[in-house]
Amino acid sequence: MIRQSFLRVKERKQMNSPSDQGETGTGRSDANVTASPVELSPIDQQVAEVKTDAASQEMNLNMLLDIPVDIHVEIGSTRASIRDILRLGVGSVVELDRMAGQPADIIVNGKLIGQGDIVVVNDTFGIRISKLVGVQERLQSI
Repeated sequence: MIRQSFLRVKERKQMNSPSDQGETGTGRSDANVTASPVELSPIDQQVAEVKTDAASQEMNLNMLLDIPVDIHVEIGSTRASIRDILRLGVGSVVELDRMAGQPADIIVNGKLIGQGDIVVVNDTFGIRISKLVGVQERLQSI
């Protein structure tokens, strides 16, 4: 219905020639526009109660369990110039800022969450967690 009314007004405007624009020359058509109040259905005032039992909390936690995160293990770092990096070759040694035997950092999504020792399991590197960062330390790193 709105589209039909729009088309009728548009047709009237197109039919008006420059001589039909009236004395003011504004090009306005004399179409009558009527407005009527909109009737809306009432909104439910009832708010759903939030379940706080153990089953609903477990369901909420289960929704998060499949979200992937990036885990990095950092054994050390160093700063070097591009000249030094270009000189690296097979057998070169890069000195890191940690001493041998110090724990490596466990970083999840860019945040330090703990430390551990590097281990080898079936010819694959791994990390044995020796310390988890406390809640206060994690909040301070944010």
